[in-house]
Amino acid sequence: MFNQLSLLCAALMNLFCVCGIVGNGLSLYIYSRKAFRKRSINVLLLALAGSDFFVCVLAIPVFSISQMQELVPGCQVVIGTVMLYFYPVTLMFQAMSVWMLVTITIDRYLAVCHPFIVQTYCTRTRALFAVGWIIIFSFLYNVCRFWEYKLLDCDSSQNRMRVEEILEPMLRSNENYLLWYQTIITLVSQFMLPLAVLCVLNFQVARTILAAGEQRRALVASERREHSTAKMMLFVVIVFIFCYTFSFILNVAETVNPTLFLGPLGFLLNDINNILIVFNSSTSFVFYVTYSTRYRAQLRKICVIRLFMENLLDYKVDRHIHHRSPSAEFSEYSKKTLNSCDQGCKKPLVIQNPGILRKENDSYQTKWNTRVTFDNF
Repeated sequence: MFNQLSLLCAALMNLFCVCGIVGNGLSLYIYSRKAFRKRSINVLLLALAGSDFFVCVLAIPVFSISQMQELVPGCQVVIGTVMLYFYPVTLMFQAMSVWMLVTITIDRYLAVCHPFIVQTYCTRTRALFAVGWIIIFSFLYNVCRFWEYKLLDCDSSQNRMRVEEILEPMLRSNENYLLWYQTIITLVSQFMLPLAVLCVLNFQVARTILAAGEQRRALVASERREHSTAKMMLFVVIVFIFCYTFSFILNVAETVNPTLFLGPLGFLLNDINNILIVFNSSTSFVFYVTYSTRYRAQLRKICVIRLFMENLLDYKVDRHIHHRSPSAEFSEYSKKTLNSCDQGCKKPLVIQNPGILRKENDSYQTKWNTRVTFDNF
């Protein structure tokens, strides 16, 4: 029963991983555009999308390790190596996601609750500085995890050994390491402190937005945009709190009962925790699409214009020509000229009505002497 549930959890987690890779990949592309990089919040959202993207990518081999050794027997050494080196990197990106979200919450708190100082503190330079410090902190905090285990030498006669049996604990066997680093410091830095900051600041943001709802007509466009972005991040934070609360509970339970995760029930709880972590990293895209008008506009350009560019261009050309031309002769002439320009013309195309083309020395102007370039389309 537990094995079947574990396989189901692995399949569900991999599904969320694929969705997260696609959604965060689109967010990376959109928020890296020049028009989006001007605001501090977009720089932070770009960094959050990047960390969530790599969490989803690395979660497939790392969090599905138990099921992979059942489906692919005889590759325990490969799986153990992946686990040994990819697991610390995954935790680095996970820590980055946590503190990126905290930084975004601080940015939204200043933008909504203190709009008069937002231009001073919420700048692109400060956002890049914060991202750099979070990357350094996440790396230094989790770099010791590379020495938690070591891989034992295995010969061909030991191919049936499980991954847990060929990974020998190093730091994991140290009681002080488990008590101070794995339990106390991790609980404070990755759960208690971030959750406290997120709850307090987002409560203030939500209260400000609700109070401003009664005076919505008096808000200027920039304030409405800041409130919309803050509302979007509120839902992202709610999902984060929901997903990471279970992880916080499991960490406390492991502290109380260290043997909890040595049995089938503990494995199942750990699989559910992994699903929630991946779910948190893969759902931000949904709220971006729901609450960001510019994000939706850029997304339509990616998904629609590239697929139907040729048909859309033909439609706009026909519509423009029929609207500007008084005769079918001009329409046919314009289409032929456009087609010839598509095949090799590099300069902007000048189209004029052939029936009333102006001579070189004529001084009069007509409504058909109009420059038409592809920029109009």
